[in-house]
Amino acid sequence: MGEEVRILNEEGVRRFREYLFDLRTGSRQDPPWEMLTDPWCSAKVQGNVEIEQRYFESGLNAARYLNEALRPLGRSTMEQKISLWTWLSLFYFDQVCPVMRNGKRIPGKDYRHILDLDSRRYYRHLLVGPYTIFDLHREKASLLLYNPPSQSSKFRLELACRQGFITNRGIVEAANLLYFDSEKGKAKPGAAVTSRKPGTLFRFIDVVQQLDLTYDLYSMSGEEVLDLLPPEFDEWKGFN
Repeated sequence: MGEEVRILNEEGVRRFREYLFDLRTGSRQDPPWEMLTDPWCSAKVQGNVEIEQRYFESGLNAARYLNEALRPLGRSTMEQKISLWTWLSLFYFDQVCPVMRNGKRIPGKDYRHILDLDSRRYYRHLLVGPYTIFDLHREKASLLLYNPPSQSSKFRLELACRQGFITNRGIVEAANLLYFDSEKGKAKPGAAVTSRKPGTLFRFIDVVQQLDLTYDLYSMSGEEVLDLLPPEFDEWKGFN
């Protein structure tokens, strides 16, 4: 049996923000689940859409489910997005901010749970980020979404913060082909080292930025982008 999708109003968002602050200062209190249906904190949305409280192994699974479940809502306005996705964050809070072994939750920055429309933080929201990336790239975004819903991979953080990268299907597909091990369902080891080791993620970003000055990368497939890369990337093309 599903739950009716709602939105958090200003009061609901304010109280949720206070709850996140309390968690960061050591509180172990339960999430304010009552706000999900409290008319003082939330409101109905048009469409009578229902979602289920499911367990998602990865951000990809969460995004795949939410893209299907929320389809009847259509495209939201920016203001509605904040209210909707903050409500969804509370609804799935046990997954985006699970209880640790010491009994505490570690929420991190507010923008991981309360949607921030700034382009540098938009994709850091733990639900709308994967949802939007999946909407753009489907399964070709596996590299960016293989982590549990409570985690953001280095690949998602570095590629999604660059608007010219995350909206480019060829670039995202090329990164997926290079660095995602489809058999193991995770990134290839060593691909996201912070140094600019030949062939790794940060070298990929540097090289693609240079290629973008000469080539129309938006018109290319992932394979075509791979063909432009220098030999230092060859070992990653076949590395498992």
